Amino acid sequence: MHADTAISRQPLGGADSFFIRSGYRSRNQVEYFLDEADDAITWQPDVYPYAAARAKELGRDVLIDIGCGRAGKLASLASEYPAWTFIGVDFGDNLLWCRDNHSFGQWVEANLESTEGLPIAPSLVRRSLVVCSDVVEHLVNPMPVLSLIRGLLHEGSAEAVLSTPARECRSGYDTPGPPRNRSHVREWASDEFQALLHTSGFKIHHAGLTRSDDFSNGLSTQLLLVGAEGEEGGRP
Repeated sequence: MHADTAISRQPLGGADSFFIRSGYRSRNQVEYFLDEADDAITWQPDVYPYAAARAKELGRDVLIDIGCGRAGKLASLASEYPAWTFIGVDFGDNLLWCRDNHSFGQWVEANLESTEGLPIAPSLVRRSLVVCSDVVEHLVNPMPVLSLIRGLLHEGSAEAVLSTPARECRSGYDTPGPPRNRSHVREWASDEFQALLHTSGFKIHHAGLTRSDDFSNGLSTQLLLVGAEGEEGGRP
C-alpha cells in the first residue's frame, strides 16, 4: 500500500494520546517481543552506525543501548570498536540470551515501562551516548523509558539516538490504527513524535528518516538525535 505522506489536516493530539491524532486506535497490550531473527533482513541497518559515528565525533567510548533485544547490532559494533564499553538494557528472555551468548558487554535488567533508574556507574554515563532503536512503539506507556533516557542525558551522556516507525511513510497520517505489526502498540507520525519529545524535556538536534530495512531500502523510519532541554550536552 502506498502511504499518503501529505501533511494531515488534523491537529496534533494531546498528552493523553502521546500527541497522536484523534481517531487513532492503539493496542492496550502486546506480547513480549522476543528478538529472534527469522530471515536475512537487517532492520534499521543505519541507526547503530550513525550512533557510533556520532560517539566517535564526540569522543565517547561507551554505548548504552536501551531495549537492546539480543544485541546483534551491538555485537557488530563490538567487533569494530573492541576498546569501547557496551551496555545493553532489557529484560526477560532477550537479556538472558545476551548474558548467555555474548562475550562482550554489560547487561542490565530493567522493565522499560516501570524502571526509574539504571545501575550504571556515573563514570561510564559521562563517557556515553545512548541508543534506543525501535523500542517505544512496543510500549503501552512510553513515558518511563523517555524519563530514563532524559535522566542519562542529565547525568552526562552526550546525546541519544532514537528511532521509531514513521506512520506517514507506512500507512499514512490519518490511518486509524492499530499498527499492522502486532507487536507494536502504536506508531507515531514524525510531527507527533517530535511533539512528544519536546514536551518530555528533550531538545531535538536532528530529525529525519532512515531505512527501515536493507531489503526494500525504503525511508520509513524516524531517526532523531536529541539532548536534554536546558543541558549543553555533548554537541561541539
